[in-house]
Amino acid sequence: MRNTLFIVLIGLMLGLATSVRAENSQEVGDYIVHYNALSTESLPPTVARAYGITRSKNRGLLNVSVLKKGGLFEGVNADIDATATNLTGQLRSIDLRRVQDQNAVYYLADFSVTDRETLDFSLMVTTPDGARGSIKFRQQFYSN
Repeated sequence: MRNTLFIVLIGLMLGLATSVRAENSQEVGDYIVHYNALSTESLPPTVARAYGITRSKNRGLLNVSVLKKGGLFEGVNADIDATATNLTGQLRSIDLRRVQDQNAVYYLADFSVTDRETLDFSLMVTTPDGARGSIKFRQQFYSN
């Protein structure tokens, strides 16, 4: 059941990512980091419940996974530091929690947002082999 929920969560992440930009991933050494931020309101209730995420128009979700290049759809452990800055320069630390579901490993964090708020995310990813990469992206949040 949790593996099915993971697939739904990743599907949402990739599906919503393609509506925002062509690809929300970046290579870091021998790994590919997939990332996305979205409103928790868009999560199916079963997925939100399974991962302890509050569905709300005032909550955002950051989802990050690190995959070995050329490997199967299998996540790996990584160190990820995340921050977000709004357009007025207010900095927020984002505390990601590691979630493992069979062979899948991903990192989730939920946080407060307001309607039409734009956040600039900064991720510092350290892969299992010590490669480091910086990822920056912008996401605007809308209340439905």
